[in-house]
Amino acid sequence: MYFPRYTPFSNEWISFGLFFLLILTLIGISELIKSKYKWPVERSRKFVHVIVGILISICPFIFTSPRQPVILAVIFIIINTTALKSKHFKAMHATERKTYGTIYFPIAFLILSLFWWSRPVSLIIGTLLMTFADTAASTVGNMVKNPRRYRLWADYKTIEGSVAMFITSFIIVALITICLRPFIPFNFTLSHIPGLAGFVALVAAMAESNSKDGSDNFSVPLFGSIAFDIYLTNLANGTILVFMFWVIFSLIMFLLAYRLQALSGSGGVGAFITGIVIFGSGGLQWITPLIVFFVLSSLISKVGKKQSKALKALTWANYQKSTRRDLLQVLANGGVATIVAVINFYNPIDWLYIMYLGAIAAATADTWATEIGFFSTNDPKHILTLKSVPKGTSGGVSLLGTLGTIIGAALIGLSGLIFGLDWHYAILITLAGFIGSLVDSLLGGSVQSRFRCQSCGTITENHIHCFKPTHHFAGILWIDNDMVNLLCTLSGALIVINL
Repeated sequence: MYFPRYTPFSNEWISFGLFFLLILTLIGISELIKSKYKWPVERSRKFVHVIVGILISICPFIFTSPRQPVILAVIFIIINTTALKSKHFKAMHATERKTYGTIYFPIAFLILSLFWWSRPVSLIIGTLLMTFADTAASTVGNMVKNPRRYRLWADYKTIEGSVAMFITSFIIVALITICLRPFIPFNFTLSHIPGLAGFVALVAAMAESNSKDGSDNFSVPLFGSIAFDIYLTNLANGTILVFMFWVIFSLIMFLLAYRLQALSGSGGVGAFITGIVIFGSGGLQWITPLIVFFVLSSLISKVGKKQSKALKALTWANYQKSTRRDLLQVLANGGVATIVAVINFYNPIDWLYIMYLGAIAAATADTWATEIGFFSTNDPKHILTLKSVPKGTSGGVSLLGTLGTIIGAALIGLSGLIFGLDWHYAILITLAGFIGSLVDSLLGGSVQSRFRCQSCGTITENHIHCFKPTHHFAGILWIDNDMVNLLCTLSGALIVINL
């Protein structure tokens, strides 16, 4: 359906120029108010955040193509990055804590403009969730005298602020949906709005609670828009009851995983959002391989943890994270698969499911290689030097671990057979998973960062050892175990379509 646009000038570049100048003027006014009336920096930042958020949310009403909004987003990514480094325009970005939120927000708007322009209602909702709901969360959290603070990942949040985030998100989704209902390409009644608003508000509140250095400015707009589209699509397809059953079931499942210490708080929230996005995008066919990976890998990891305690394998702790998967581990193992699932949701293509299984197979193969290889009676060999290395060392391979690699990848291939996948593809997925695990070992044994404890001299992959920062001495600093795992899953997804 045609979306209403009100172009004030025949040439949209004139509108763009005035739009850009208006934003700069408002930022300048905020700087003057801050200086003249001694406004707290945080209040000025919120003022700019809200004003700019409102302005960019109306872009679909002004511009006929995403060209100008994309350029606007790129310009402000550059401006905000420069301002943050030079410590200028404090009214725009400065807060009492370290944050890159003013950079994350235009990046999110850039992605929304590029890929959601044909879904303007979703774009507007995603933008306004960050504009008002996030502001409400921080405002309420700061107003309460004795807020109940918690931390899932890195940023501290408050219970009161999260409740405000949920309520404000609910109101925004409900109002925008009612106002723009004629321009939503799905038939639904007003009775469906509470369920829609509640689901999107839940996802937005969870995304906001699980952040680091202002990363919620990126995650809230994107996941808010995706959640809105997923709910409406399942509603239109008549699968909404099944979908909501999965939402409740997965919430219980990941709460149990948290209680059993298979997931940390950040990992639990991340896995929950990842799971509902994948199930909402593709149903049981897409979520089953991920469940196989998560459940079986967690069980094997738990057994390995008990065995490591029994054997007092101290070197294991120098190379491996806790068996409680955190958000970064969840993203490293499931991030590529989630992106593929979202792409398939908006643009279904048969081979995307094969890529998805290739990514999961690589994650499973790598995890099983490490966990099963731990039970080997002999130390593994370094994949490049062929010298014996301690168990758990990145780049170490063993016969038992290789067997675990093949079994793990094959299980994902077999899970595809349940839903009618041809044997030929199951074999290719198994092979892609195996090769992906080899890529992980090669990267882990060559470019992955390594550190030396400054107290005891132990070689480790951890930034902290003996309660002190370690010294980086080998590998590329930013390529840690999580990055290697991410590249492993990416290689599995790419390899399977090239075999």
